[in-house]
Order: sequence, then structure tokens, then C-alpha cells
Amino acid sequence: MTFGNVAILGFQAVLGLVGLGVGGAKVTHQEDQVEDFQRFGYPQWFRIVTGLVEIGAGIGLLVGLLWRPELAWVGGLLLSGVMVGAVVTHIRTGDPPSKTAIPAVLFLLTAGMLTIRYFVPV
Repeated sequence: MTFGNVAILGFQAVLGLVGLGVGGAKVTHQEDQVEDFQRFGYPQWFRIVTGLVEIGAGIGLLVGLLWRPELAWVGGLLLSGVMVGAVVTHIRTGDPPSKTAIPAVLFLLTAGMLTIRYFVPV
């Protein structure tokens, strides 16, 4: 296994853990998440659905490391999609660039990892 392969799998593992963490914060009713979704004008059930999608994405990315690579692809697409939605939401609500940057960077990292892992021979 080359250094490039190890690096991509490392990124995948970190992104999987991020998905679990941010999704977990949403489904466990963390105060900042509840307040953010109220501020965004979204119903609270949407926070739970978003959190479950993020947890599913994280699980897919982690399970895809060793057992089912196709789940990594699905998990990466799910996490990328949620991050695009987060960026749009932060822009729409006039949040400062510092709040928009985090989901934007997570999107770029996830999309980059998927591109390199599945379309670029390493």
C-alpha cells in the first residue's frame, strides 16, 4: 500500500468520524444545534433527519474503509450533499464567512477524497 493510499484512507476515516460527530450533535439535541435550526427557519424534525443522514454518511465512510468500499462512496456523497446544503443555508441566513467556511472545507475534503479514491489511480 502506497503512502497516497494510506493518506486517502486516513482522510476517509477522519471524515467518517466528523460525520458521526456532527450528526450526533444534532440528534442528541445539542443546544447550539437546536438554536441554529430555529435561526435558519427549519423545523426541528429536519435537524434530526439531517443528523441521521450525517451519522449514516459517517458509518458508510468508516465501514467502507475495509469491508464495503461502495458504502464509502454513498457515505461520501451523502456527506457532500449535506455540506452543500449547510453552505447554502449559512449564505442564505447571512452568517459570517467563518461559519460558512467549515462546511465548505468539509465539502471540498469529501469531494476530493472521493475523486482521488475512485477516479485517480494512486
